[in-house]
Amino acid sequence: MALTAPWIVGILVLNVVLGAALVLGVFAAMERHVGVGAFGGIVIGTAVVYGEATFGERMLTVTVAEMKLLVLVAALGAVLGVVGTVLTVEPDL
Repeated sequence: MALTAPWIVGILVLNVVLGAALVLGVFAAMERHVGVGAFGGIVIGTAVVYGEATFGERMLTVTVAEMKLLVLVAALGAVLGVVGTVLTVEPDL
């Protein structure tokens, strides 16, 4: 399957949602114990990156230039999700 505009938009939206969900999860865990939230965020974030890379490798056949675009779009989506959530939600630590 080739890289198309719907894939790019889907990846952006997916990473916005995943970034926001990760921040909310980390905030919730940090309200109980700061170390658990921090370590959990690292573990889950790493698992998400690995899962997306594995899924993308199996679903898409892309060139190096297209892969660079996918990585940039995924990173932008994650940053938008994380920053947007951090700016709108305050944890009770």
